[in-house]
Amino acid sequence: MDKLKPLGRSIDDVLLPTFAAYAQFIIDKENEIRSTRRETHHYGFTPRHQLDIYYPDKEPVAPFRAKPVLVFLYGGGFVGGDKVNQGFAHSLVFGNLGHFFASHYGFTVVIPDYRLISHGAKYPSGGEDLKLVVDWVKASLSQQQGYESIDLFFLGNSAGGIHVTTYLLAPEFKESREAVVAEERTGAGVLLKGAVLLGVPFHWGGEDNAILRAYLGEGKIQENSSIGILEKEKKKGAEPTLPGVKISILVSELDPDLIYDSSKQFKEEWKSADITYDVLEGHNHISPQLGLSTGIEKEEAWGVQVAEFIKSGATK
Repeated sequence: MDKLKPLGRSIDDVLLPTFAAYAQFIIDKENEIRSTRRETHHYGFTPRHQLDIYYPDKEPVAPFRAKPVLVFLYGGGFVGGDKVNQGFAHSLVFGNLGHFFASHYGFTVVIPDYRLISHGAKYPSGGEDLKLVVDWVKASLSQQQGYESIDLFFLGNSAGGIHVTTYLLAPEFKESREAVVAEERTGAGVLLKGAVLLGVPFHWGGEDNAILRAYLGEGKIQENSSIGILEKEKKKGAEPTLPGVKISILVSELDPDLIYDSSKQFKEEWKSADITYDVLEGHNHISPQLGLSTGIEKEEAWGVQVAEFIKSGATK
């Protein structure tokens, strides 16, 4: 983390140097990371629709009435990202994230691959893919012994966070959302309890480039941004409400200014939601997920914060 500040705030500038800075820390914990049981499952209608599930080897620290299940959607700017980064740190990322939450807190972690632009992704495909993951959790994971009652949480980073907000806001997913939200748990089944939005650009200001046009649509970059969707729903008198669901917005200290500004605006705009906003000291846009399972307290502090958020929202 001490090497990050001189790198600046631009995502392009910090990307490769940040990966280089963390590689050995992760490799040093390889045996521990690989000790967490991982299974791969197909969850959708294309070969890309694969997910990894990381199982805890112990019950959660707190005595919950339902199994906490965390779905992590990584970033990659609509063009990159995989549930296992084959070219970095002995392919331990994002197994390090799955291991961290499963081994330390007893959470079950689901990390799906979702469609990128190279797979034909176009808004609202990110929300569609997250809906498919929710459907898989309801149809498959909930059938496993001990998973009859599930408290579901989302953790979306950057582009992954955009897909989470698409699912939470867009009218296309209203029926799916309503099937998994309630003020309180009354029985078995899957209940959405919280979403963490990490380093998410909720709009792009005046940015207009080929990638944004390809995913969000020609002339629809603002309209299909997270804030654009929210504003459109509010004008219709249909601001999404998520009873029983907490939202946590996390911004890294060294994130680009646009992420700071759009995050604060998003919190102010979504008045019906239960939202908190926090800044992760010392981190940049890339470093939080790489810091997990390194065993370094200040690197993992944000993961502890997410775990506490999950524990606070889980069914007691």
